[in-house]
Amino acid sequence: MTPRVRAELRRTGGFRDRSLRVVLDSATLPRDQAAQLARLVEQIDLTRVGAEIGAASDADLTRYQLAVEYGGRHWRGTVAEPCVPEELRPLLRFLTSAAR
Repeated sequence: MTPRVRAELRRTGGFRDRSLRVVLDSATLPRDQAAQLARLVEQIDLTRVGAEIGAASDADLTRYQLAVEYGGRHWRGTVAEPCVPEELRPLLRFLTSAAR
């Protein structure tokens, strides 16, 4: 059985300030989406990814505040373009698309 996953994303900034907020919980998602969320989180080494990446203060930068709970572990961090680690991008895309 896959551990419960909860992910919260807040996107701010950017040239057009396309802000959004989304919270997904595998306990309330359809089975296929819950499995995909779990796979995406499992692919990220949250112990290696820092909590503050790309801390430049340019207002035109898109910032992502991300909180992840998975299998009793909690991770919270802020990343900004263009310094988003490649391993976070699939999860950010998944969460962003779920907010539409």
